[in-house]
Amino acid sequence: MPPHPVFQRWTFGMMETRKLRRADFVTSILMMLAAAAILIMTFQMPMRDTYGGVRNVWYVSPALLPLIVGFGILILSVVLLVNSIKTGGAADFIAGLKTMTFRIDDANQRFVGILLALVTFVYLFIPRVDFFLSIMLFLAYFVPAYYYDELSDLKKMSVLYGAIAAVFLILFTTGIADRINGGFEFATDVIALVATIVLVVFSRRLAGSDHDRIQKFRLSLIVTIVTPLFLTPVFRFLLFVRLPYEGGIVQLLQLIWYSLR
Repeated sequence: MPPHPVFQRWTFGMMETRKLRRADFVTSILMMLAAAAILIMTFQMPMRDTYGGVRNVWYVSPALLPLIVGFGILILSVVLLVNSIKTGGAADFIAGLKTMTFRIDDANQRFVGILLALVTFVYLFIPRVDFFLSIMLFLAYFVPAYYYDELSDLKKMSVLYGAIAAVFLILFTTGIADRINGGFEFATDVIALVATIVLVVFSRRLAGSDHDRIQKFRLSLIVTIVTPLFLTPVFRFLLFVRLPYEGGIVQLLQLIWYSLR
């Protein structure tokens, strides 16, 4: 007699959960290593220096932003590690080391998504795209992809985000970005804004009509908008930190800021 369908669904769900928890354990370790590398490089940057005979204070150091990012990743990775240990992910991973493979399967897809997000954010978008839009583009992919907690959604979001990153890589490596920015200074910023909107619309479609997923989408959208809206003015106008790339949105915020003062 075959197992009852309810039992089969429960067993399948348990297996998928165990895979996710094992992936959480591996991801947390790799994120901790990445955070450690960021912090090591950041601590080599001067926290204090003298410019034109004036000694600046620590909170205007260019090292402040990577320090916050590094410590943020470290804290999140520790939380993920503790959760994977409590839920048995660490034990399952250690027990399955003998049969472990390195192909991109469901278990390590989450790490690939994190690696894709961090590498493109740090090395592709931050140095070349408006700081505000870089954060929005990163969060528009990263938050819903992992907050929905469905591997199928993560894969779809990763493919779309990877295609967007590939477009920007072509624009910057071929010199096309310089040419279109020569015609309109903020052309690549407009492309980044359109790409962000595409990611938001796509994540909304993935949410479907399910009430819980719609709530997750709304919270993801709030985080995507509020985070750069908070960080950019704080770093640029309160801490006087020069942002890596100040494009159209940052310049617009500058105009608003100094008009209101």
